[in-house]
Amino acid sequence: MSSNYYEERIAFLGEWGPFQWTVFLLLSISAIPNGHVGLSMVFLADTPPHHCRLPEGAEEMPLNMSLPLEQVNEQITFSRCQRYIGAPVNDTSDLQTEGCIDGWEYSKEQYSSTIVSEWDLVCQNDWKVPLSTSLFFLGVLIGSFISGQISDSSATQTDTF
Repeated sequence: MSSNYYEERIAFLGEWGPFQWTVFLLLSISAIPNGHVGLSMVFLADTPPHHCRLPEGAEEMPLNMSLPLEQVNEQITFSRCQRYIGAPVNDTSDLQTEGCIDGWEYSKEQYSSTIVSEWDLVCQNDWKVPLSTSLFFLGVLIGSFISGQISDSSATQTDTF
């Protein structure tokens, strides 16, 4: 089959006129927010730099006396999920550690707020971040099917083809 066959079969539709261009542009413009929705979880679910919130009275102490060091991506940083038990001291070599029982402090340099910082989805709860992303897109999928059915059922005219 050649392209002439295709052109002959659709010749009754006519050429692209103002109506076709208007519909094309309106549909193209309505697709732009979909890209924003698809990329929104990249920013909404990002994990900002964080560390354990220090107990009352230890806020003035340097972090290296209250937080152990750990290696992350070949870089030495303060632990994000552990802190030393007890009062901060100069010699931290034999101190026991505990989890972040007072919560976390998040850096506000890049984001003022994310779902990770709002709901403390770090350390033991870090598995909830990919789950929330999957549930978000599952909602988008279900919403697409439902809105498609609603738009089909509420059509005011029947197809002409």
